[in-house]
Amino acid sequence: MPYDKYVDFSDQAVTTLEKDINYLSPIGFRLLIDSLRYPNTQFSVQKAQLPDISVPTSEFSTPQAKLNTPGDKVEYGDFTCSFIVDEYFVNYQEMHDWLIGLVVEPDSKDIEKYRDMTLLVLDSHNNVSREIQFYSAFPVSLSNLEFDAAKTSVEYLTATVTFKYSYFRLK
Repeated sequence: MPYDKYVDFSDQAVTTLEKDINYLSPIGFRLLIDSLRYPNTQFSVQKAQLPDISVPTSEFSTPQAKLNTPGDKVEYGDFTCSFIVDEYFVNYQEMHDWLIGLVVEPDSKDIEKYRDMTLLVLDSHNNVSREIQFYSAFPVSLSNLEFDAAKTSVEYLTATVTFKYSYFRLK
């Protein structure tokens, strides 16, 4: 699906906030990857970070000053999420195998390396208020797991996975 580049800059495009607005809660979200292939990772996601987006500027020199103009490319930051690792490493292995499969089977037509992912943002009543769709995502790193017998309380291990993707869209 191609990216829709149309943006309405007209005065009619301006919207106003409702009178009784609730602010966005950082704990109301779910991540959907592919429930058939990666059901355990998406179930245990604890943190997700909506990436930054930027448009680098182009410099335009005049005799009096250097001026900046908007560039012609959009740059997206990496999408990272953290998940609690289960005691049998099932969800960790899902991400591990996806990452390794990108390199071990680079030309295999049988393996789908890219997945669309959706970050579901929940409102104050735990209903989906917004979907953020990441297109053609794939993992590029999986964090270490630190075992430490000196800890005095149980803190469950979490892993962080970082994804690259083509672009994301707010729906």
